[in-house]
Amino acid sequence: MTSSQPKPSLVRRLLHSLIATDSQVGLAVMATLAGLIAALVITVFRLLIEIPLELVFPMASEDDYEALSVMIRLSLLAAGGTTLILLFQWLKPERRSVGVTHVLIRMERNQGYLPLGNLLVQWFAAGVALLSGHSVGREGPAIHMGAGAASQLGQFADIAHHRLRILAGAGVASAISASFNTPMAGVIFAMEVVLLEYSIRGFIPIILASVTGAIVSQLTFGAHTAFNVPNLGLYSLLEIPYVVLLGVVGGITAGCLIWLVRYLQRLNTLPLAAKWGGLTFVTGVISIWLPEILGIGYDTVNAAIDGKVVILTFAALLVAKLFLTAWAAATAFPAGLIGPSLFMGAMLGALMGEFSLIWMPDYPSATGFYVLLGMATMMGAVLGAPLAALVALLELTANPNIIMPGMLAIVTGTLVVSEGFRLPSVIDIQLKGNGQYVAPDPVRLLLRNTWVKEVMDTAFVSVDRFVTLDSARFLLDQQDHNPNWLLLEKELMLVPPAALAARLSQTEPHPDAIAEEITHHADAGVDLLDMPADREAIGVISLKANLQDALDQMEAHDLQWLAVVETAPHDTMPTSLQRGECIGLVSRTMIDRYYRYKPG
Repeated sequence: MTSSQPKPSLVRRLLHSLIATDSQVGLAVMATLAGLIAALVITVFRLLIEIPLELVFPMASEDDYEALSVMIRLSLLAAGGTTLILLFQWLKPERRSVGVTHVLIRMERNQGYLPLGNLLVQWFAAGVALLSGHSVGREGPAIHMGAGAASQLGQFADIAHHRLRILAGAGVASAISASFNTPMAGVIFAMEVVLLEYSIRGFIPIILASVTGAIVSQLTFGAHTAFNVPNLGLYSLLEIPYVVLLGVVGGITAGCLIWLVRYLQRLNTLPLAAKWGGLTFVTGVISIWLPEILGIGYDTVNAAIDGKVVILTFAALLVAKLFLTAWAAATAFPAGLIGPSLFMGAMLGALMGEFSLIWMPDYPSATGFYVLLGMATMMGAVLGAPLAALVALLELTANPNIIMPGMLAIVTGTLVVSEGFRLPSVIDIQLKGNGQYVAPDPVRLLLRNTWVKEVMDTAFVSVDRFVTLDSARFLLDQQDHNPNWLLLEKELMLVPPAALAARLSQTEPHPDAIAEEITHHADAGVDLLDMPADREAIGVISLKANLQDALDQMEAHDLQWLAVVETAPHDTMPTSLQRGECIGLVSRTMIDRYYRYKPG
């Protein structure tokens, strides 16, 4: 390893000082800053999409593609699809990975290190897709951009791996909060879908980041949510069976979407121009008769909430959106499916609400109530995130009376997908389709969230290979500090002190032999590599690492011990250390003892 590295900047040193220990305060400050950066990224992204649409096109709202002529709509779609095909054809394969699946893969395999290049690709590609009117959502790209922005901050501050994952999760929470103005839903989504855990250590920084995202969103777009929601609720408990029925139908619809995504993944054997070009062409054809299918479609969702429902049109929109969303998700089109899931849920809820009015014309009920239940049901069932969907429903309505029917509909829909269809979430299907699915492992999750500093042994002494008799006696006679190991930093080797004691006891009756050995080695002394001992070869790992990093490195190099250093090691395993560079030792036994007997 080299000591000629450039000195970090003052800003970087200040950031690193916040996370040099495992203090919650430092992580909370970093998470708040990450939430601010992520929210600003999402806010600028939204403005760059909404402002051109509001200024250039004669629409009633920034999502009212129906106001455009057919030729303009088709031209926009063609231009956007062509641009995306050319861009991704030019990109290297590793730069094409974007969206929620990209975040989950990097969280699982790369400790939350999200590349800046993929973040920029997501920014541009999602902008093109949304501006050109493709039938996709903005929330999936927002999750990638929020996590990526927070990850870049963590990488700049040289944060430890187990905290970088939390910081990336904080970026996700801020992104969701800034997109919908739903801070609680942002927290739950980050914990339920991205981090796959609920812990106090994770909750505090993620809550701060989500609140920061909501503040930025409200300062920019106002305090209103993404949808115009009146005060709705159950009129009578007699509606409960119908709510259950909506959950069943929502679960069937979500199951059909997930199954169709898995079926259409066979299109990935085709060239990019064929699978994305085909999606653009089909979207254009459908938009001739159903222009509401274009864009994120929140104007149509708001119309459904207000009860402005055209049954045949909404039924056609539901089927068309389901097919186009499945195609886009199956072929990794660079935009999201959370928005389309909400759109489909709104169409389904509107139809169920209208049917209730037809069957029971004298019974008071509100179509908008079922629209909201349908949205939450589809979100929970499609994403496998029922709690996030429920919290989003509560925050969007600000109405506690909707919690009980919402719980019933969401749980019913999720059970239909998982138990009726035996299907995982659509995100798992996407990961399996590209061969990058990794089943959650509680042990790996625990090890990834544990800093090496929590288990490392500091009871060692760094020595040279040759020690004099006096030095050897001094090492072994210390009362205040009895080392567990003698570390040979140049040779990357551990020697048990007992072996040196045995060597001294063997030669103590024959001081002339030691004198002869010292004379033979000039000023050296006892050779710690030559004497009999159960020595252990060691590797090197950064203090930033977590226990899973350490275990992976041990397995890769067939080692039992690692030396922990403050600066990151080179890409290749170093052959020696500088004096005093090692600050601790970690072994397989320590890791095994930790996850088997972890307190609490």
